[in-house]
Amino acid sequence: MKNKLCMRQWLPLCGAILSSCTCLTADAQDWLQFRGPYVGGVANKSKLPDTFDGQVGTNVAWKVPIPGRSVGGAIVVGDQVITTTSDGLEQRRIRLLSYDAATGKPRWEQQLVSRGRPYCHPTSANAAPTPASDGKHVIAFFSSNDIACTDLQGNLLWYRSLASDFPKAGNDVGMSASPTIVDGVVVVQVECQGDSFALGMNVQDGTTAWKQERPRKANWTSPTPVVLPSGKSALIMQSSEDLVAVNPADGTQMWKIDMSCATTSSATVANGRLIVPSGGLTALDLSSAGAPSKLWFENKLNPNACSPLVDNDKVYVVNRTILVCGDLFTGKVLWQLRIPDASQIWSSPVIAGNRLYLFSMDGTCAVVALDGEEGKIEQTNKLGDEVLGSPAVSGNAMYVRGAQNLWKISAP
Repeated sequence: MKNKLCMRQWLPLCGAILSSCTCLTADAQDWLQFRGPYVGGVANKSKLPDTFDGQVGTNVAWKVPIPGRSVGGAIVVGDQVITTTSDGLEQRRIRLLSYDAATGKPRWEQQLVSRGRPYCHPTSANAAPTPASDGKHVIAFFSSNDIACTDLQGNLLWYRSLASDFPKAGNDVGMSASPTIVDGVVVVQVECQGDSFALGMNVQDGTTAWKQERPRKANWTSPTPVVLPSGKSALIMQSSEDLVAVNPADGTQMWKIDMSCATTSSATVANGRLIVPSGGLTALDLSSAGAPSKLWFENKLNPNACSPLVDNDKVYVVNRTILVCGDLFTGKVLWQLRIPDASQIWSSPVIAGNRLYLFSMDGTCAVVALDGEEGKIEQTNKLGDEVLGSPAVSGNAMYVRGAQNLWKISAP
């Protein structure tokens, strides 16, 4: 298959570098992808304020207006907060932007023009997936199936239009699966009714490492990286037809289970267990070689759009406006809590310390205390911006990508 890197063709379209920044490698404070370290959405050592207000600025360290629209999350790499946006005619102008984590001042911007289909549902955006980084490279993927890689100074390293390579890839409401980087390979799931596939690309130059055909059905879940008992890396990919594990280096299938999985909320891993949204939750045992065995299934733990969280041997799911807590080892429902003043919820929650932060689409954030026998609403906060992407947590700060603004929430 011919790779369409188009480096020289697209360099004239690149936005100017606003300012240089020091190249930093990943550390324990980094939040490098959708749902952060181990795609778990948990930052145990972080302490965030229970109360914040986007209207009056309480515990808002900074707020940066961003042109265009995004429904993905931000990532944190060293002292940079990096996000994407799409604007212009039909949202064809796609941007990757970096801001100083301490001050919110712009660091650099990379700008391209999408060659794929930018069309998406009005609640979504071409900038739908959350970017990813390995601490050296930054990957920006868009609903139009355009993908770009920069270094930490914002210099464009490579670009591909997957829509040019696979012109039938796309659906009418937009793509939103976030990329991941494992062992030097960038992996994206591009699953739809047309050209449907998972693709591994070498992070150094964007060339194809492998390609795997996937079921021809719409799917918005993101690949879940795991480390197997053997110490080898694996990628878990789910669909409405199956659950598979592949070798991220070459795409070879390690195992496959025929089961109907969710197509919006993605799997997570904790304590040797793979927790899979599947009309409820299915817990699979990853501790042995080969295909994992089923430990339990519970249909009362049924996430809608949000991906599940695991912390302190408990699993948390959001079903419409209900937060449900279950036992990680048995699947037994322990408690449930209705979230007050919640509108539609798309943003996967995060846990910082012993608090769970759950954003509604209208920017209302419920802060739930998890240190009692049952969850308790500590505070309901108003951000004043649409929120559909999952927050990023680094240190004692939470970075929230609203549809129009990027926010840093932290106590003074």
